[in-house]
Amino acid sequence: MGVKKRRFRGLVVCLLGSMLGGAVLSSLHAEGVRAVAPPATYPATSWQGRNQAVMRIMRRLDSHVGLVSLHVGEVVQYGTLSLTLERCLQKPEGLPAQAAAQVKIEENQEAGSPTFEGWMFTNDPALGAYAGALYDVQVVSCDGDAVAPMVGPLPHPSVPSVATAGAPHVEADGEGKSSSPTAGQNVHQGDNGASGPVSLLPPTPAPAPQAGQGEGTQP
Repeated sequence: MGVKKRRFRGLVVCLLGSMLGGAVLSSLHAEGVRAVAPPATYPATSWQGRNQAVMRIMRRLDSHVGLVSLHVGEVVQYGTLSLTLERCLQKPEGLPAQAAAQVKIEENQEAGSPTFEGWMFTNDPALGAYAGALYDVQVVSCDGDAVAPMVGPLPHPSVPSVATAGAPHVEADGEGKSSSPTAGQNVHQGDNGASGPVSLLPPTPAPAPQAGQGEGTQP
């Protein structure tokens, strides 16, 4: 009895599912297919400004590593280094983490290291890295309050238009002609330039002229 009950319940569930599925499909056909707008996202090239930057400084003599926080426009002394942060940019949340800092680095003693002024990137430390005679400097991240440049508002998503596939129109009584030839028909262009399907039936013989018709009178 238990097996029969389970089979009966399964049959009832299948019938209900088919009925509900048919109702959903009929409602979809009645309302039509609606296009879904894509989610609005920031462009991959957008940046967000911060007023602080965290720098990693390694001393070459003993490989000591220290972290220094820089504020925009302030000059910070670290050993014989003089560091000035001009700008710090980072990617907004939801995008791959990346930071870029524009800094100016000078050494206060005659170590032979030229003044550095340019950009440093967290994802590419070799690009714009400072490698002096006594110190190596790299950017770690941006910090502090948000400043210009700021990312603008999210773009308004536009709903795509769904194109409907058209079919050639054919009259119900068979007198109308479709806009394109069907399979098995060859397009023939007559003397007057009109084109149309060529019949595959043998040509109908013309009726023989009767006596006294179609003949000219002799003078």
